[in-house]
Amino acid sequence: MAALAAVFPSDRFMHRPTLDFPHDESQEVRVDADSLRQLTVDLLVKATMFRFDAETAADRLVEADLRGIQSHGTRALGRYLDAIEAGNIDPRAKVLIETETPALAVLDGGLGIGHVAATRGMETAIKKAKEVGTGTVAVKGSRHLGAASVYALMAVREGMIGYCTTSTGGATVAAYGSRGPATANNAIAWAVPTREGPPFVLDMACGATSWGKLESFQLYGHALPDGLALDADGNPTTDASRTKTLLPASGARGFGLAFLSSVLAGPLVGGKMPLHKTGAPLAERSEHFFYVLDVRQFGDEERFYGELNATMAEIRSLPPADGFDRVRFPGELEQEREDEYRRDGIPLHRDHAALLEERAVAAGLGVPWS
Repeated sequence: MAALAAVFPSDRFMHRPTLDFPHDESQEVRVDADSLRQLTVDLLVKATMFRFDAETAADRLVEADLRGIQSHGTRALGRYLDAIEAGNIDPRAKVLIETETPALAVLDGGLGIGHVAATRGMETAIKKAKEVGTGTVAVKGSRHLGAASVYALMAVREGMIGYCTTSTGGATVAAYGSRGPATANNAIAWAVPTREGPPFVLDMACGATSWGKLESFQLYGHALPDGLALDADGNPTTDASRTKTLLPASGARGFGLAFLSSVLAGPLVGGKMPLHKTGAPLAERSEHFFYVLDVRQFGDEERFYGELNATMAEIRSLPPADGFDRVRFPGELEQEREDEYRRDGIPLHRDHAALLEERAVAAGLGVPWS
């Protein structure tokens, strides 16, 4: 029991601050968002993607960068380009409607880059919600979609509540009570529109952290906090390079959320559960699930926003705990970063920027920030 308690502490890690992405200005360069987007578009077009699709994918990638989620933004661009070259991503895939009713649809992503299929999926869910109040869309035969929150925010821009979850690679998160991988580190994102301040945006991995944050900690040369990861032998580790399995977020809760997300983005549309996916993440089929609610069709819109905004204002006015400057809602810090990064440029780790520069030079393109 003592050994399991060390791996699955019941209370010790429940109230620690959320693990954020590391930052170090001495290791970073600032890049203009528009320039970064243009280079991303040009690199994808060079890889034979249609320009419209390249622009769609670039929008989602740079939106992730702007919110401080660089691991799911343009840092992943090289992996997508390599997957196109290897034949794992079809750069000219067509997203097709397979099943449709007034309230739901199933799309086939044609094994194209996930950002395009996911954008089409959320756009379809929004359209259906406008017509009948809710829209539910599942996407099969896709690839990795990047950051889940950028799709939920598409619904917010239409004054709607948006939800996104996805299942991409194999099992990398332990079942609660296990030392071995059992499910994927599924992302889930909810976004709720507000009329005062940033929207509420909950974007979380079902594991104790995301693999992207582990990659960032390794990139910046930082050790991991205790209680997040296991090595190949199932023992706790704080070394990102030795991590083979993540612990579930909040124990059984994270494991349950991950399993459910894999059901919605998997067997519901004929896909596999993560435990049965054995290939590399970008070589495995990925499934996505989107759900949108049109606030206007559920009740009095003014009462909705009045109650929501009043409650959020009262919560923000609560006295902050030690170590916090003020009370924030999920999504506020990311919105603050987006405002800053649009104004002052996106901070990219120098190795991230260097890899993009190498790709640009190899493709015969200029580097807009050099």
